[in-house]
Amino acid sequence: MSVLAHIGRGIEKKLITAILRSGGGKPLVAALAECPGLLSVSHHHARGVGSRRVLTHQMLFDEKDVLIVLVEAERADDVFRRIYDEAGIGEPSTGMIFMEPILRGHPMMPCEDADW
Repeated sequence: MSVLAHIGRGIEKKLITAILRSGGGKPLVAALAECPGLLSVSHHHARGVGSRRVLTHQMLFDEKDVLIVLVEAERADDVFRRIYDEAGIGEPSTGMIFMEPILRGHPMMPCEDADW
């Protein structure tokens, strides 16, 4: 067992991952910042090529935002519902969201000089 094995133990946590339309992650990070039970939230931009998107001699890239949220287990359903509603995930071709239990996780500490 490593020296850091105790980090993140003690409370049950869940990880919520949402794959959203490009540009949809940053507004949600700001909206979720003060949610109760939220341990950390981050997002990043992703790009890829799907097999349905390949044209003759031309590839079209599909761009998405990926939102990653670490939340206390008892608040996870509320945060999940809020992301689902605010991102409009119920609409066709909007994105997807899933949640999974996490054994260990440590909240990210924001940098003092961050401009968000």
